[in-house]
Amino acid sequence: MDIQFLGLGSAFNPAMGNTNAVFTRKDHFYILDCGETAFGRLWDSPDFVGASQVTVALTHLHCDHVGSLASLISYSYYVLGKNIRVLHPLETAVQLLDLMGIERFCYRHVPQLSGGGEAVSFESVTVEHVDNMVCFGYIISSPEERIYYSGDARFVPDTVVSQFLEGSISRIYQDTALKNGDHPTHGSLDYLESIFPEKTRNRIFCMHLDSDYRDLLREKGFGLAELYRPGAGGNCL
Repeated sequence: MDIQFLGLGSAFNPAMGNTNAVFTRKDHFYILDCGETAFGRLWDSPDFVGASQVTVALTHLHCDHVGSLASLISYSYYVLGKNIRVLHPLETAVQLLDLMGIERFCYRHVPQLSGGGEAVSFESVTVEHVDNMVCFGYIISSPEERIYYSGDARFVPDTVVSQFLEGSISRIYQDTALKNGDHPTHGSLDYLESIFPEKTRNRIFCMHLDSDYRDLLREKGFGLAELYRPGAGGNCL
């Protein structure tokens, strides 16, 4: 799966855009979170406009992850005639869209996505981010590989670490702060260095950056997330 990013910044680093990502599988377009800056990047993208099916997978409901979701749904339904799927394990996503005035017939909420002819499957993994919201990462599987996408999480779950080190998960995309305070809400570079051997780090992609320290990530051996190229599609075939 060729995951491409609309932005790589944290919520308080708007210069780098919201950390939301996309990929294409056949004629299906997948969006991983839909923050404030996402709709402006996607509304005229040929990958989005031309897709037969659009799925938005939400990790949690902070603004930099859902801030333009309502606009995306409305535009998809009323302008493009698409009824997109919104993947989130909880009904809170529906409740949020209700408060935003989005009619439920404009989209389809799915709490899970696997099997039954799906191009890829999403296995939700509960993660620690903040105390007042249940948050999720996803193990995303295709016939070729399995990857882990953290959303926002202080730690990589132990099950994900072990599967990555044994080779059944090929890549990890982890939100990573260069500076973490006394009450961390994201993973840190020091933390990742402490649990992953250097030889594995080129398969770990740091995202949700609180500043642009990509040169340091490169020096430490970590992979660099690819930025979205409209029309390239992030196709994993």
